[in-house]
Amino acid sequence: MNLTVLRAHALQREDATRMELAEAARELQEWNDRIARLEARAGCDADTYLEQARRGGTAEELFAPLDAMNQALETRKRMEERQTSLQSQWATKRDAVLEAMRDRKKLDLLVSRAQQEQRRRQERQDQALLDERAWRRNPLRPGERE
Repeated sequence: MNLTVLRAHALQREDATRMELAEAARELQEWNDRIARLEARAGCDADTYLEQARRGGTAEELFAPLDAMNQALETRKRMEERQTSLQSQWATKRDAVLEAMRDRKKLDLLVSRAQQEQRRRQERQDQALLDERAWRRNPLRPGERE
């Protein structure tokens, strides 16, 4: 297969994996934002609980914020598990991008070398043509020095 075709394919693969990495990063950031909002809400629930405890509220008034805080802890646990999964996916995508970049750079190098070799061959052919033309114009005659 032609190196330029392989390079184009490698470039497309790199672009596609970069897009996947960006999507994974966006999703991870969304989860981080959700966790931050949950923590803020849990802080408000804790403040509500402390305020009601200071005022000496009824047992039901005290249990409602406690239930909310317990639910928030459970939700936080599930969200952290998902966050860990997303971080792992992001790292995998990052590794895929790095591998795609290495592959493309290798192909860039091979294409560059092939182009240099083509230029050298062309220069040798051009020089041989010039040498032949020069010889035809002024061929050596017997007795002349080389």
